[in-house]
Amino acid sequence: MEQQKTTKKGIVRRAAGGTAKFWAFSLGLTGLWNTGKRIGGNLSAASAHVRRKLKDSPANYRHETLGDAVERLGLDEAHLVRQGRAFNVWAMSWLCAAILVAAWLFFFSVTGALTLPAFIICCGLMIMTCAKSLTWRFRACQVRDREFYSFGPWFWSLGGRW
Repeated sequence: MEQQKTTKKGIVRRAAGGTAKFWAFSLGLTGLWNTGKRIGGNLSAASAHVRRKLKDSPANYRHETLGDAVERLGLDEAHLVRQGRAFNVWAMSWLCAAILVAAWLFFFSVTGALTLPAFIICCGLMIMTCAKSLTWRFRACQVRDREFYSFGPWFWSLGGRW
């Protein structure tokens, strides 16, 4: 077996290549190139996701009623009643937390200790606790009515399903 000889490039060629790499690195061109490749990869992943979503259809998803789910999971009426009550308890607990945060915000504003970070934290906590309370109330209403329905019609039927 013959051994292949590897020859190095000449000293001038290596020095010129090294100088060019150092110059590109010092100007930030290599970092710019890497960032461009990363952004391009992210854009291609996003476009692939959009293409998949556009080709997707509702036939690819499972559609079942609450009765089908109860039957599949082997639940009984007593378990549904307990679960509905638990959902209501969780909803009321999150609502109490929202009221507590509102009282905390009111206390800060009355005492004059309200700063911008405290206001932002209070608003964020109020949004989170109200959203969690609304979520658990929605689940409790689904169990109460013994059917799966979407959130939008339930939310806008203020006199009906709440």
